[in-house]
Amino acid sequence: SYTSEETIANVAYVNTHAQLEAQRDTALASQGEGPRVLIVGPPESGKSSLAKVLVAYATKLGRTPMWVDLDPADNSLTVPGTLSVAPMTASAVAIDTYATTGLPPGTATPLTMWFGSTALDNVDLFKAQVSALSTKIDKRLETDVNARASGLIVNTNGSIQDEGYQLLLHTVDALRITVVLVMGHDRLYSMMGSHFSKQPHLSGTKLIKLPRSGGVVSRDTTFRRQSRSISMKRYFNGDMVLPPNAQPGSGPNRVPQLTPFLAHVPFADVTLYKLSSVALSASLLPVAGTQATEAVQLTPVNVTEQLKHSLLAVCHPDAVTRYHESGSARDLYETGVSGFVSVDRVMMDTEILHLLCPCAGTLPSHTLLVGDITWME
Repeated sequence: SYTSEETIANVAYVNTHAQLEAQRDTALASQGEGPRVLIVGPPESGKSSLAKVLVAYATKLGRTPMWVDLDPADNSLTVPGTLSVAPMTASAVAIDTYATTGLPPGTATPLTMWFGSTALDNVDLFKAQVSALSTKIDKRLETDVNARASGLIVNTNGSIQDEGYQLLLHTVDALRITVVLVMGHDRLYSMMGSHFSKQPHLSGTKLIKLPRSGGVVSRDTTFRRQSRSISMKRYFNGDMVLPPNAQPGSGPNRVPQLTPFLAHVPFADVTLYKLSSVALSASLLPVAGTQATEAVQLTPVNVTEQLKHSLLAVCHPDAVTRYHESGSARDLYETGVSGFVSVDRVMMDTEILHLLCPCAGTLPSHTLLVGDITWME
């Protein structure tokens, strides 16, 4: 270990927080909207760390900002393969878990949409879900003056080239971003500045370049894979805590905070879908024509042994009802899921699925979404 003497980045982060606080004070006085902050930059540039710092600073002053995490590869609010938003309070910023493992169980309830992959391959799905998150955030803030004045803090993935850059611009528009923080990348700063100058509706958006912290290190593929596995294990088992009857000074033996349960579900009772993109190229459409079908479709998935260890998203029962009435796939993929289960075993002889669930009882619905996320404890 070592102690860094580089403080330029920290000073810049504190000054940024002070400017955001000034905007929140103004918004609270007028009952308006606070700063909507988007943090962008290349991979391993400290975006997630800065988001956590700004959230922690804000909550310690009594603010309740909405933390939006749009990084499906390393989501800080819930499991990988998702886009999430959560209202943050001081209770959710626990020193022993917040910086490294995410939200302590029971402190904040995120709204989570199932993206189904750690890669941004499905561009149409990402755009649709970001737009849907924006609508739901606006509804949440309509009646909460303090949360509205506290604003948003949005973390992004590290994709900043080609389609990734276009997704950043879509995010700016969809979430009505007012402050963009660029983490140590001159070219991205220049590109976004040029784009903003050509868009009249973005003329008031502030673009700020921040230095990369000297404490930021690049994580290799193995470390990132282990981090995702820990995140999923934490979803099912919670943190490691002292047992309820532990005596002071009895030792460091800790036990899982939560106890997952196995649910046995017949094949015939479950409906599995996978989200796929069927967007047509402009060259395949008539002149000035538009695609008549939805760009994101639900593809039925059969139960096979290949599902073993897959992470599945459990659709909300209200969303399933709307889908059956409308037949529109967006009723499922633009709605927050109820939770997640992991396929422990696939019994082909008895046609029974063994699903690891975070709590006892029946599933909220038997309509499940499949992706490419797997987990084996």
